[in-house]
Amino acid sequence: MNIWGPETDFGMSSEDMRDALDLHLARNIGEFQTVFTDEDGWSGNSSEDGPPIDVLVVPPDGERKFAYVTSFGCSFAPLPSKQYSEQKIVKRVEFVLAAQQNGNDEDDLKALNLAANTVRQFAKLVHINGVAVEEGETVMFSEKPQPVFEGADFCGFGFAKPLLPGVGFECMHSEEGDENSYVHFVAPIPLYKEEMEISSEQGPDVLCAKLVQAGITEMIDLKRTNIAPASAVSLTPNKRETKKTIWDKMLSWIGID
Repeated sequence: MNIWGPETDFGMSSEDMRDALDLHLARNIGEFQTVFTDEDGWSGNSSEDGPPIDVLVVPPDGERKFAYVTSFGCSFAPLPSKQYSEQKIVKRVEFVLAAQQNGNDEDDLKALNLAANTVRQFAKLVHINGVAVEEGETVMFSEKPQPVFEGADFCGFGFAKPLLPGVGFECMHSEEGDENSYVHFVAPIPLYKEEMEISSEQGPDVLCAKLVQAGITEMIDLKRTNIAPASAVSLTPNKRETKKTIWDKMLSWIGID
């Protein structure tokens, strides 16, 4: 079986896996809606690189004024990172982000699109490039720091444990008792250049601790304060190189009606 097939490598059907995720989300956040279905991917005819990835969203409810977004499909096969294969580690992940919803249709859709596209790109990227997904590790898409979002100075991402759903959400046991079937939920949090340097210079644990201390979660906030001293050089969207990076080559924006 390959990662484009209709079931996991340990024999769980896509329907059963979705049912397991449905229950997991319902217990921890709420019921989801499927906002993007990779039908071409499931049938093996997708023109995109990487495995087929759906996007699921738990809409805002009551006092929870944000939508919770998760990828679905990345966990159908273990991550192909050389680091994991050498250590004989089986690791499955799905990516999550939260999108603030304030009642303004345009703003809400933009936030939802941003979160949905980001988790979907990462779900493909980690299989295409064999990226190891560990808390506090960082990913950048150019040798020189370049903005990854228009209008914001984030130049990369750091992997972090999701905090908004509460304790226990970050690991789903899709097949009870089978460690090979555990699915880990990871948040790719946009980071400033100086924040990424915390991980490389002081260690991933230090970066994670500083993000938690600053109250930074998987909620996307393009205007949040940099938790590290600002660099003398400011990143602006118009300074982005024209040469295509990995990020550029991935996917176009997802339109959610």
